[in-house]
Amino acid sequence: MKIVYVITQGSWGGAQAHLYDLLETQTNAGNDIYLITGTKGRLTEQVGSELPQVKQIWLKNLQRSISILNDVRAIYQIRRLLNTIQPDIVHLHSSKAGTLGRLAAIKLVPTVFTVHGWAFTDGVSKKRAILALLIERLMQPLTTHYICVSQYDYQLGQQKKLLNHRHSGTVVHNGVKATELVVPKMNRIFRVTMAARFNEQKRQDLLIRAFAGFSAKYECQLVLLGDGPYLERCRELVYDLGLEDKVIFKGNVQNVTVHYQETDVVALISNYEGLPISLAEGLAAGKPLIASHVGGVAELFQNNGFLVKNDIEEIQQALIQLATNVRLRHQQGRNSRQLYRRLFTQQQMLIKTEQVYQKLLARRASDD
Repeated sequence: MKIVYVITQGSWGGAQAHLYDLLETQTNAGNDIYLITGTKGRLTEQVGSELPQVKQIWLKNLQRSISILNDVRAIYQIRRLLNTIQPDIVHLHSSKAGTLGRLAAIKLVPTVFTVHGWAFTDGVSKKRAILALLIERLMQPLTTHYICVSQYDYQLGQQKKLLNHRHSGTVVHNGVKATELVVPKMNRIFRVTMAARFNEQKRQDLLIRAFAGFSAKYECQLVLLGDGPYLERCRELVYDLGLEDKVIFKGNVQNVTVHYQETDVVALISNYEGLPISLAEGLAAGKPLIASHVGGVAELFQNNGFLVKNDIEEIQQALIQLATNVRLRHQQGRNSRQLYRRLFTQQQMLIKTEQVYQKLLARRASDD
């Protein structure tokens, strides 16, 4: 099987981590794999060093920002590549790559578009949501199959009449590798960890403010993993609140699970989500969660933490309950691990994705 994967950014995040697992599995299966990206970064570097069989193509015109000239050029370049490669499937990730890739693949090859959270989901600006929904409705006839990483996104797609009997979709939850379980030692500071890019979507600022009032009464530490355009303003907020000795910025890290092993709670406060891999990794590590009740996040909860509004006091109360009740922390951690084993293993994700591929190949063969 010959598969072309397309994603806008070659850096690292939930979508890139998900895609890397697909690249690794399909390469190890002996398939002919291509990766098209608009930027270079950790994903392209890791693929280059660990999966040299993958043929990487960088298109500078494939950019996240809207530019009619660059977008038209990217469509033309992708279509020319597809004509040359003649893949069996094109699998698209991220909104921009999903749009340009589907236009480029018209009448050439079946397209799979993975929805890592719809661009019109609750929490994005109204103007952006209207435009994103309009674009997706135009793309619907060009989509052979949708993969949604959460039941929430699948239902939202049905609600907006994007998914129906003519335009099928499958829920494939993000899955992650198993993690060695490590129980933090007793009589130590209470540690909370959040792994996320610092941008307009994520709300490290709310977690920091909630932590400020909480930290005055408890021996505790907040560890923030990642970087991004909002990093400096969060550093300034920590300085203004006098929390320099309690809030640790680690920057980008290669292995989030190592940090999760040393934490008591995995947190994710954000304005909108699909199904966050950082929380799935928290499940695998057997940790209780504190997360914003947005998108598909609720699907990662089953008596294993606290779903919260983006409200400082509510976040703070969740922190207090977990800091003061060791038995509750351990029970919720065990519940996280059990939920991971049921629904969020890497193997389950990969098997379900392969089933989608085989279904499309069978359909294409019958059409021929």
